[in-house]
Amino acid sequence: MKKILLLVAFVVSSYTVFAQIGYNYHQISLGAGISTVKIHGDLNKAYSQAAFNLNLNYHFTPFVTFSVEGQTGKLESANADTAKVLYGEQSSNKYTALIFHADVQLGEFINYSDDFSAIPILTKILNGAKNIYIGTGVGVIFNKMDYINRQDYKDPNFSYAGLDKSNELVIPVRIGYEYKIYNAYDEPQIRIDFGYQGNFSTGDNMDGIKSGHYGDWYSQVTLGIKIGIGGVTSYRKPIHVGMF
Repeated sequence: MKKILLLVAFVVSSYTVFAQIGYNYHQISLGAGISTVKIHGDLNKAYSQAAFNLNLNYHFTPFVTFSVEGQTGKLESANADTAKVLYGEQSSNKYTALIFHADVQLGEFINYSDDFSAIPILTKILNGAKNIYIGTGVGVIFNKMDYINRQDYKDPNFSYAGLDKSNELVIPVRIGYEYKIYNAYDEPQIRIDFGYQGNFSTGDNMDGIKSGHYGDWYSQVTLGIKIGIGGVTSYRKPIHVGMF
């Protein structure tokens, strides 16, 4: 009798594990990324620079993620004449930022495996589109000018106001695509992210110059990778369907 009960328990547990293939995912991931960043501030010429980030992510579902991200980079801008010869105001901000954000992918809302099963090509399109995301959050940027010239190029006797060091609240607005790489159990083990983000400041000192009526902000285009770690949990519908 004991052998029969053990056999039944084994069959049931095996069926449960098999039934979850394609539904499971890692709730925690670690990631890193590289970005090109550009400031949009008070000076009329901005220069693209590199930035780097590390992130820790909690995947509430395979398509809803809460992240904390540490970022460092440089924001450079200047005033230039028509011959692109630099003079007058120049700014170089060696910044760091700590940002919390939440991202939601289309896969959270569409039943790509069932709703259009009679139209295979549409199912595949939706299955690929499920990884498109939007997101927002809140963070703090720590500005530190490693070079600043606030003297006006039109009037050398006039200098703009500004701070060499400051902290400001930033609001990120994000859009992008996350390509998932699945392991042998159809779990999204690795996530490749390509996205665009605008980081809008509540202040006006990212470039070290306070001028005008609007706050500074910087844009970034990011390529990143996240690797799933820790425990695995189940989702309510298949995560991986078809060829995408």
